[in-house]
Amino acid sequence: MNVRRWRAPLLWAAVILLVSSVPMPAISAPAGTDKGVHAALYLVLGFLAVRALLSERTARVWQLLVLIAVLVAFGGLDELHQRWIPGRTADPKDWAADTVGSTAGLVAGIFRGRRRTARAL
Repeated sequence: MNVRRWRAPLLWAAVILLVSSVPMPAISAPAGTDKGVHAALYLVLGFLAVRALLSERTARVWQLLVLIAVLVAFGGLDELHQRWIPGRTADPKDWAADTVGSTAGLVAGIFRGRRRTARAL
């Protein structure tokens, strides 16, 4: 396993945790816009994680399923951790946005990986 490939997704996960640990100010954004932010943050995480996984020549379907389960669990744990941050809540809709974003990133990473492989042939 190439540990260096996992640095980017682990660093991005740390950024997500850092951002979600900042107390929310009294001023809020328009309703619903936070779901897009959640989806975008997790899209990047899903993309980086699947890129790291696909860098291994032995990536299997079951590994992709485990990866998405880990990403979904990470999003859920991040939401739970926000219960203790002032001005933040553990919102199931945010978790759904995290899940959609990480899944979209994973799918985008798979398709990008397939295109790169096809070009190399």
